[in-house]
Amino acid sequence: MSTTKLLRRYFRHGILPQLLVFEAVARLGSVTRAAAALHLAQPTVSVQLKKLADALDVALFEPDGRRLRLTAAGRSLCESCAELRECLSRTDERLAAWREPATEHLLLAAEPDVREVATRLADAFRSRHPEVKVTLNIVDRTDLLARCTAGTDDVYVLALEVDGLPASRRFSVTHASGREIGPCAALFLREALSRPAGDDAVTGEAAVGTAADAGAEPAAPAPSATTEKPAPRRVPTAPRTAVR
Repeated sequence: MSTTKLLRRYFRHGILPQLLVFEAVARLGSVTRAAAALHLAQPTVSVQLKKLADALDVALFEPDGRRLRLTAAGRSLCESCAELRECLSRTDERLAAWREPATEHLLLAAEPDVREVATRLADAFRSRHPEVKVTLNIVDRTDLLARCTAGTDDVYVLALEVDGLPASRRFSVTHASGREIGPCAALFLREALSRPAGDDAVTGEAAVGTAADAGAEPAAPAPSATTEKPAPRRVPTAPRTAVR
């Protein structure tokens, strides 16, 4: 059976509620008892069982006096229900972190020329650390430097003019010395500066100043910078403090 037909069989008939009913009947051995346990009308339980059997094209129960007994197919489905329950439980555990309110807040600021890079770094950090609320403010160069001097934000992303590097890699990250660097900011800097060369990596001379501040090793220079090393524009920033 093709994947499309398989998915259609298991998802077009509201199969999860039907499996819930089936599991209760299999466990309790009676439609009446299952209806009482699920707080459903007895006819509703019977209809759900019939829809499930029709969707799967197998007989799930056979009469056994006043009780119902599982067929071989029903026993096999019962085992699958247990596996499905474990799978859903693991999924719920993975998603739990995103349901809990963020306990920490990271403030980022960037200038418009590096909006795309800053957004990518913020999204990547947020996906790795869902317990941290990340706020990104895009402001012009003058306002960004003023915020950096005042220590308004935790981390700043600035544009650099470096010939020979793609626009996505012409940036630097720093933090202000006017406020104590918090654990989230330190972690953001380390992760941003220690990633291997790529679209969101800080490379070459642009990374040297900030990598030391963040406690990370500077990234290797880009291949294009080895043959003709461009002189980066020095970006005025507030004094930096080392990450402890």
